[in-house]
Amino acid sequence: MNWQTVRKVVKTKRFQACFVLIVLAALVFFGRDHLHFIGDGWRGLRDADFRWVLAAIVLVGLSMMAQAEVMVVLLRTAGVNVKRRAVNVLGLAANAWSSSFPGGPALSVAMIFREQMKWGATPVIASWYMILSGALAGAGMAVLALGSVFFLGLTVKPVTLALSLVGLLALAFATNWVAKHPEQVEAWLVARARTFNSWRNQPEDRFTPAIESFSDQLSAVELPLNKLTAAIFYSMMNWALEIACLLACIMAIGGEPPIAGVVLSFLASKLVGQVQVTPGGLGTVDVALTTSLVGLAAMTSVHAFAAVLVYRMLNFFGLTLVGWLVYFGAKLAKPVLDTEPLHSDEAKDSSAA
Repeated sequence: MNWQTVRKVVKTKRFQACFVLIVLAALVFFGRDHLHFIGDGWRGLRDADFRWVLAAIVLVGLSMMAQAEVMVVLLRTAGVNVKRRAVNVLGLAANAWSSSFPGGPALSVAMIFREQMKWGATPVIASWYMILSGALAGAGMAVLALGSVFFLGLTVKPVTLALSLVGLLALAFATNWVAKHPEQVEAWLVARARTFNSWRNQPEDRFTPAIESFSDQLSAVELPLNKLTAAIFYSMMNWALEIACLLACIMAIGGEPPIAGVVLSFLASKLVGQVQVTPGGLGTVDVALTTSLVGLAAMTSVHAFAAVLVYRMLNFFGLTLVGWLVYFGAKLAKPVLDTEPLHSDEAKDSSAA
């Protein structure tokens, strides 16, 4: 078997799917000491109120749909005609990658970036989406946290809330200004590049073609107010539905905590989960969420631990399992993720044939 044949085999979807399965199997084998979590969680689900568990399942599904809708709004605003179904498939698959490996969020970001490029997004648009969606998520977390502190009876100055949103608004304003003035941006970048090349004794226009291409892409990232409002709404709904899922899990085991305390507990666990040293933050997130529910939501340690088990079984294990099923289904059965739009030249050739 020559090198070209090997490369063709490696690029096949079946080989890639089998390789991922082997990696997952190895991960499960080396992490078998933590698999008692599944047994404990299953027993917690059996003892919980089924009606609230069913509500939690619906809520976590809606939260993933809201997250996908943020991508739909932003990419369509930038001129990328994405299909809502494909975005939802990508969201579930990317979440599975993110929660299954240590450092998984980085793998998830790379996967999303690659698929957006296949859908027709330029590197500038894909990067713009990553930055803006992150800013939306951060602003949403800040608003929820400040609102919870307010309802717990602590003092929140209006300027604090304003500062939590100013970064997002500044980013949106800068994006729109750049999209409306690409010629000015191009001229400034070309001038800086020529100065740098002159200092390095290089041809002064060696970066000019790349800058002109970059400038053309900038004009596509304008974000009108109505689209920004829609993106903010869906980003906030993603957080709100996840919190509602946690609250439903608490109600499923008979708890009745203050909503503000649950919100702060949820956000505290999310901050801990940003440093993902274990798959899905297994262990660290569970401890942080249990501890914060005891301290902030006035729950007993027994009830908090039971609620966290139920919540993590749905939001972590269940959602990850669904994500992998969707991923392998897309890879092997009907490859939604790998469907690339035909370019105009290719479309003409196919119609002519």
